[in-house]
Order: sequence, then structure tokens, then C-alpha cells
Amino acid sequence: MSATLIIVLAFIAALLIGMPVAVALGAASIAALLTLGLPLEYLAQNAFSAIDSFTLIAIPMFIFAGTLMERGGLTHDLIALSRAIVGDRKGGLGTVTVLACSLFAAITGSGPATAAAIGSIMIPAMIKDGYSRSFATGLTASAGGLGVVIPPSIPMIIYGVSAEVSITGLFVAGIVPGILLAAVIFGTSKFISHRNGFGSARIEGDRGRHMRDALIRARWAILAPVVILGGIYSGLVTVTEASVLGALYALFVGAVVNRRLDLRGFYACLVQTAKIAGTVLIILSTGLVFGRLMAMHQIPQEVTALLSGTITSPTLMILLIAALLLFIGMWMETIAQIVILTPLLLPLAVDAGLHPLQFGLMFVIACEIGFQTPPLGVNLFVAGEIGNTPIEEVSRGAIPFVITESAVMLLVAFVPSLSLWLPSVMGYI
Repeated sequence: MSATLIIVLAFIAALLIGMPVAVALGAASIAALLTLGLPLEYLAQNAFSAIDSFTLIAIPMFIFAGTLMERGGLTHDLIALSRAIVGDRKGGLGTVTVLACSLFAAITGSGPATAAAIGSIMIPAMIKDGYSRSFATGLTASAGGLGVVIPPSIPMIIYGVSAEVSITGLFVAGIVPGILLAAVIFGTSKFISHRNGFGSARIEGDRGRHMRDALIRARWAILAPVVILGGIYSGLVTVTEASVLGALYALFVGAVVNRRLDLRGFYACLVQTAKIAGTVLIILSTGLVFGRLMAMHQIPQEVTALLSGTITSPTLMILLIAALLLFIGMWMETIAQIVILTPLLLPLAVDAGLHPLQFGLMFVIACEIGFQTPPLGVNLFVAGEIGNTPIEEVSRGAIPFVITESAVMLLVAFVPSLSLWLPSVMGYI
């Protein structure tokens, strides 16, 4: 039996018997070590070296910044501002949800965190205003995914480390597709709201005064992405330094300015960050070791040679990669998907004419869609729990958004300028 087959079978068998993805990756890595005759210490040493990176500090720090901003009241300020901007229009609360998720995404970088923070307020409000539970939860699950496409983005950081490309370049490349994705979700939401006669965001009194007051209250929340992204794009700070700066900013605003963050809330933020970041880093460490062992067995080269020899059309190859990403995104956790598939698919994507930054954006959008597709769509479960809605109803509400977002992913794949124009202008290509 070939070493490649042993590794693949070991990984699949571990998943089938119910092992967590991180443990399954470790089990497959042990099988690979035994096949190569390498000592088992290799796993521990390389798992440590895989995450012994200054860049990866950005992951827990962005998560920490997001939890601090939610506890510190910045989420409420963003939603109030979004509602004041939208005003008294049909489908207004749906628009508020998309706008608030877009603003919150420019701060945190996490899809589930965005869905939970915005959804906890907007889902009950939409249901109360006459929206169906299916639509309210499906929209929130979809709009929450913007957290991983609009920079900063934790999956972009993981892809940048895995593919060895500029993370700042990825952030810049994600600006236009992120805005386009938000616009598509907004358009889909408005169309469904008008067709079904869903409610409006009723605002009492003068709208201009509401906007002015909301803007004043939300000024610190609006400054957060300016501080984080402005520091990165100007070159004043690195991505990692910007994540720390964002956490310090959120701590200052929550504790000193808004005075909504006390010691108990700060401790809760630390615990929540440790839980989320610990899960991510465990998967990342075992996944990167798994990727290195696959490279030693030349599995990526074998897959590339097989598919390149079978499919000669670049268009068909890109469509195959897109379909594969969407399908695997339904079944595999985002971080594991990126660390496992990047070394396998990146050479194929480059051979088909995709730039590594362009493929990275295509990959991240596929991950965003994976957040809202069953059976493993995390955002579906988050939204369903908040809205007390069965997962089947949430999934049904998310279907129109999945279709339109998939179209955006294909646009990014076949129209390079959407993701590459801005990085080329700013000197990242």
C-alpha cells in the first residue's frame, strides 16, 4: 500500500469514527511518520514550530478585540447608526443587519462572531417587525459571513501563512470583493423583503436628528476600523501590531469611554478568546504538520499531475476548484479546510491562471459560503439558536444568499481585476 493511500485512509477513518478534525489530522500525521520511519517527536516539534510565529499572534488578538468591542457596547452603537442611516423603509431591518455586519466585519475578522454579535440584537427585532424566522436567521447567517471577507480576516491570515503570501496584500485584495459581497447580500435581502412585504424599521421623530445623534454615539466604533486598517495600509504597523492596537483601542473605549466593560466582563472576554483561539491554533498546528508530511510524500505534486493531465481547459479547472471548495466547505471546518487544501489546490489554481492573491480571495469567499451551508455551517447554528429556529428553516432562508454569493465567488475567479487591481495600485503585486 502506498504512503499516499495510508495517509488519506488514516485521515478519513479518523473522521468517520468521530474524531475532531484536529485529532484526525494528528492521527494521519502519525500514520505518515510511521510510514516514513520518522520518530514521533517530529509531530510535537513541528506542531510547535508551525505556530511559533509572530504573525499568528494576530489571530487571538483580533478575536479578543471583537469580544471587547461587543462587551464594551460598540456593537449596539453600530446597529443604532445603521438603523438611523437606513430609516423608515421596507425591509429596513434587513438592510440594517447587512450594514451592521459589514461595519462589525471591518473590526473583528470572524464570521461566527459577527453573526452572534449582530444577530443577538437584529434577529429578535426582525421577527418582532414581521419578518419570517427563516428569512431573519438566514440573512443573519449570510451577512455574518462578511466577517471573514471584509478585512481584517482571520481566514486570510491562515491562508497567508499557509500559502506564504502577503497578508496585507490579501487584506487589500479583499476590499472590493468584500464590498461587492455586501452589496449582493443587500440586494437579495431587499428583493425578498419587497416580494414578501416584510416590515420596515420604524423610527419615531426627525430622521436627521436620529442620524446625527447615532453618529455621535458611534464615533468611537467608526474609528476602530480606521485605526486598525489605516495603520496597516499606511505601513505604520504590521497586521500583528494592528491586532494588538485594535484590542487596546477596544479596551480603552469599553472601559474608559463607554464605561460598559468591567472586570467581570474583561475576564469573560479573556475566557471566550482562549476558547476560540485555542481551537483555531490546535487545528492550525496539526494541519500544518499534516501539510508538511503531504509535501514530503509529494501528494500535492501527484494531485496536480493527475488533474492537470485529465483537465486541460483552465476554465474547467477553475470551475472544478470552485465546486470542490464549496462542497468541502459544507463538511469541513474553515481553518482545517484552508491548511489542508491550500498546498493541494494552489498549484492547480496557479496553473489555471489564477494569482495566489486572487485564489486566496476565492478560497475565503468559499469559506464564507461554508458558514451558511449545512451540515456544518456554524453561522446557521448561531442564528438558529438566537432565533429559536430549527436548522432546516435557517438553511432554507440562507439558500438565496448562497446562490448569489456563489456568483460573486465565480466573478472573483474569472475577473482578476476585482481582487488584483487595488493590490497592484498599492504595490503589493
